[in-house]
Order: sequence, then structure tokens, then C-alpha cells
Amino acid sequence: MDAIYKMITDIFNNQTFMAIFQLVLPTLVSTGIITALLSHWYDKKLHTHEIKIQKYIELIEQLAKLAANNPTWKRFRLLINEALLFASDEVVAEIFEFNRKFTVQRAKAAGGNFQMTAQDLQPMVIAIRKDLDLKSKSIKKNGLTFFQKP
Repeated sequence: MDAIYKMITDIFNNQTFMAIFQLVLPTLVSTGIITALLSHWYDKKLHTHEIKIQKYIELIEQLAKLAANNPTWKRFRLLINEALLFASDEVVAEIFEFNRKFTVQRAKAAGGNFQMTAQDLQPMVIAIRKDLDLKSKSIKKNGLTFFQKP
């Protein structure tokens, strides 16, 4: 046991080893801290993205019902207002533009009967896809279509 103790003390008494140790230890500690911070930031960003996907799926479902002239108004209002809290600035701008179009069409409608088309909703859907880091070339090329029951 004394031989092991002497060998360890000899290593720590060696100035070259101590100089290297003094460089390596702070580097390892700071690398660990940076890694932990980056990991936390990425997890937070990923969790936020997952929440956005869930919320946007529900909103798109309600937009499809609106295009079919069969919306659940209470749910639709809740989702569109919630989107103002988590959506990108571009999506928020498109929500406001959609609201303007919606209000104008509702005011012009005879007897409160009106319908929003998929083309009215297309800019908002494209902005939502962009917020989710998705491209929308095919929507821009072919137009937006929602699948409905026959």
C-alpha cells in the first residue's frame, strides 16, 4: 500500500503533470457546462416545436372544416386566438389578414351565409408550414386543397 501511495505522490509532485492537469481539468469542466447548456437549449426548442406541431394540426383541421363550411366556431376561435401566443410573426400577420378577409366576407354575406375558400386560407397555411421549417413549393404551384368527406 505504501508503494502505491508513494507512486501517486510522485506523480502529483511532478510539475509537468500538474501543469497538464491544471489545463485539462478546467477545460473538461467548462466543456461539460457548455454541453449541458446547449443540451438544455436544444431540448427546450424541440419541446416548443412539438407543441407547435400539435396546435397547428388542430388549427389546420378547423381550417379544413371552415373551407367545407362546417366549422366548430367555438373550437376554431380558441385555436386561432391561441396561435397568436406561440406562432411566428409571419403567421400572426397572416391570421390578422385572414381575420380582415373573414370580416369583409361575413359583412357582405346575405343572411350570414358565406364560405371561405382554400385559396383564402392558403397564405396562412404556407406561413404555418414555414414556421415549422417546411417548404410549400407544391402548395404554391398547385394551390391548397383540403380533403373532405364525399
